[in-house]
Amino acid sequence: MRALTIQVLGCVRYLRPDRNPLRRPVDRVHARLVAALAAVFLVTGVISALLMIHFVGGAGLRAEHHQARTRHQVDALVTATGPAASRNGIGQETRLRWQDRTGQVHTGTVVPSGDDRAGAHRRVWINQAGHLTARPRTHAQTLTDTTLAVFAALTSLTILHAGVYTAVNRRLERRRMVLWEDAWAATAPRWTGRS
Repeated sequence: MRALTIQVLGCVRYLRPDRNPLRRPVDRVHARLVAALAAVFLVTGVISALLMIHFVGGAGLRAEHHQARTRHQVDALVTATGPAASRNGIGQETRLRWQDRTGQVHTGTVVPSGDDRAGAHRRVWINQAGHLTARPRTHAQTLTDTTLAVFAALTSLTILHAGVYTAVNRRLERRRMVLWEDAWAATAPRWTGRS
């Protein structure tokens, strides 16, 4: 804890404006850059997170409501089970027959469950047209998608800010080296006796 306190105080001392004659103008620019980039990161981070929540979360909620209205679970009769041709070779499939809300009979195939046998009943999800579909989107899926979108946005923003900081810091470091060389060129003859 003490080491963290010392580091935080060192950062505050470095960023604080002062009249230290040893601190060069390029050092003051660097301190202002760090403070400005931190402020920009905080503001843009909050804005990007709110935008992701609004757009991704809103789209997820709309999908939840639409799918809850248009998808229904029905009782289907297992008509047959057996092998089916697939891209990977031979797999298993279960053939089902069900009626939609209008009474029209439909057939389709699904991945077998553990106790499928001819004559057994299974609950399946269908859409408004009566075709097999996946279960409606859950709120947990919407929360997960929104959280991942916020994380991706903040990660991208962090990478962007790190790139900007690195580019500007390198430029300032080159400027520091030029200033150091100039100062050494003026000071070296007095210290070493060489001209």
